[in-house]
Amino acid sequence: MAREFDINRLMELMPPHDGAGESGDWAAVEQAWGFRFPRDYTEFITRYGQGEISRSLAVFAPDELMPPNAPQPGMHGMTEEARCVFEEDGEPTDEVRSAEQIIVWGGSCTADTLGWLTIGDDPDAWPVLILGCSGGAPLVFDMRMAEFLYRLLSGGTSPSPVGAS
Repeated sequence: MAREFDINRLMELMPPHDGAGESGDWAAVEQAWGFRFPRDYTEFITRYGQGEISRSLAVFAPDELMPPNAPQPGMHGMTEEARCVFEEDGEPTDEVRSAEQIIVWGGSCTADTLGWLTIGDDPDAWPVLILGCSGGAPLVFDMRMAEFLYRLLSGGTSPSPVGAS
């Protein structure tokens, strides 16, 4: 069962700026991807949109919600790139057996890839996954994206798992 995290806690720590957020047809996005996105992610994108956090992290929106000339890469390309890195240099684990299990939602300034490990039928239960830029075994965190960001930004994950590789 998915553990709930109140995104308002993240908003208190990091209020969205005026005009932030991406709107669009999530049903069409999910049809294009073939699955429902986790609720905390769709709420994050609706409130914040795609972009940088403190010049150290980036969160990507689905390409289908972005304008054609968006300044940051979209999820499709980043997901394909991460899957290639995992296939070439990754170390499968008991949890992460296949590159196809990886969907990317963000990245770090140290070239870490942030995503989901898409296991099970409930996207709200997908754990956060970090792939280091040089491959190796991915790190898996049993929490949702918004909680992961909250803990990362509030110092609740020590040492920081981002930039550790």
